[in-house]
Amino acid sequence: MSSLELFLVIGASLLLSLVLSEVFERLGEPGFLGEIVAGILLGPSVLMLISNTNQNNPFILIATIGGLLLFFDAGYQQISLKQLLAAFRPVLIIGLSGVIIPFVVGYAIGTGYGFRLESSLYLGLILSVTSVSIVVRTLLSLDKLDTQYGRWILGASAVDDVIGLLGISILPLFFVGGGASATVSALGLAALFFVGLGIFYKFLLDPIANLLAKSEVDQADFIGILGLLFVFGYASDAVNLSYFIGALSVGLIVSTNKRLEGKSLQSNIYGIAYGVFIPLYFVAIGARMNLADLTLNSFVVVFAVLGLLSNFIAGYVGNLLAGGPREHSLIFGFALLPRSESGIAIVALGVSQGIVGNRIFVAYLVVFVISVLLTPSLLKRAVNRAEAKKETQSGNSGQSAQSNQSDG
Repeated sequence: MSSLELFLVIGASLLLSLVLSEVFERLGEPGFLGEIVAGILLGPSVLMLISNTNQNNPFILIATIGGLLLFFDAGYQQISLKQLLAAFRPVLIIGLSGVIIPFVVGYAIGTGYGFRLESSLYLGLILSVTSVSIVVRTLLSLDKLDTQYGRWILGASAVDDVIGLLGISILPLFFVGGGASATVSALGLAALFFVGLGIFYKFLLDPIANLLAKSEVDQADFIGILGLLFVFGYASDAVNLSYFIGALSVGLIVSTNKRLEGKSLQSNIYGIAYGVFIPLYFVAIGARMNLADLTLNSFVVVFAVLGLLSNFIAGYVGNLLAGGPREHSLIFGFALLPRSESGIAIVALGVSQGIVGNRIFVAYLVVFVISVLLTPSLLKRAVNRAEAKKETQSGNSGQSAQSNQSDG
């Protein structure tokens, strides 16, 4: 793709996503669905303006910056690190539920269809990796990310992805080569990343903030923060975790420094993120949906139905096990539905390694398309339903209190 073609793709993506987002907003749906649909139209399904969706495509690389900024903003402006750590127990319970139930279902489907052991294990693992970007964007559009259920969902999705992605990284070491020593190495790298985060938070954040305060370079804070974002995004991806883990972690940590969380900095980041890169990120998600590849057979239908049902049940039951309000269970069920866009690349890699066949790739693509397109609307309705019920209960409590005072 030449530079001029890249300009055309970016311009067309932004303009078409703007128009379609306006349409979806007027229909009462989350506006960013328009960005995903724009990607479907511009991608290999229709216009083929974005025909190559691998990571070497310059447009996909630029769009990935939007993913980094989305999760950084969630940690930087929307979620408190202290509140997230305080919810460790329920987050862990829901996260483990989101891994175990889909894994068991995926493995059972593979075994039932006579797949090899490694293919059945892979089926379970890919059902465990959630597309948290869809959920985060939906909750942000509803201004509900900084709520109890918003924090629990974000934390649980991170747990899902860490466990699921580590499992997917380790699995080929047993069936392609590497064995136990390579497995220990993979786990050690992931642990090293989190140790590095802890060191950065405890010993380096404040000195870096003080150095930036003394800088005479215009926008030094902004440049420094973005530099840290890209470095930690790279580091988390390099140890086979999703780059969103690094971006979210940096956002949470940086926001604890009073000077670096200033309003002007937040405004700069918000403008560049939601004005350019985040819409491109969701266009790229849509472009990965090649609808021509969607073929239905009994395996694909069973995998789609049971796979999505297992994710819904995992969220629904996980919330109850964690002690969350029953009216929030639908929210958690729908929040764990969407499959990860990076999962397409992961399954494609599994095909190239001979771990899974093309049938599994097509089945995952079907689940991905259905879950990504349905989740925003379903999640919005579940949130509205829970909030309406909460308001009704508050109103009834207020009336009861007034009645008791009158009786007194």
